[in-house]
Amino acid sequence: MKVAIEMFSMIVAVTLGCILFASIISSNNQVCDARDFYNVVVNRIEDSNCNNEVIEQCIEEAKEKGYQLKVEDLTIYAEHPSRFVKLEYGVVIPVFHLFGEKFNKQGVIEGYAR
Repeated sequence: MKVAIEMFSMIVAVTLGCILFASIISSNNQVCDARDFYNVVVNRIEDSNCNNEVIEQCIEEAKEKGYQLKVEDLTIYAEHPSRFVKLEYGVVIPVFHLFGEKFNKQGVIEGYAR
């Protein structure tokens, strides 16, 4: 009987550990997706030489993905356009999300497109 109780408690502990690690991996994937999207946006803005139409398309695409993209013009010389790009995204850890909204975290990625 003692062995059965030990095995059951060990199985429960392993199961809870797997669920927790899967949640952490999921939140890490959300951060990686946001970083990948940010890199794509910066590359598109740089490749278009800071074209306003491309910037508007990127902002709309960010809204569709649930991100908030802000692009600020920092151009000093007309022949060298520069933009400050800021991406705000949310990270949800699925297991902790069950306990309320206070476990949702905001992430920010900032940089420049030149």
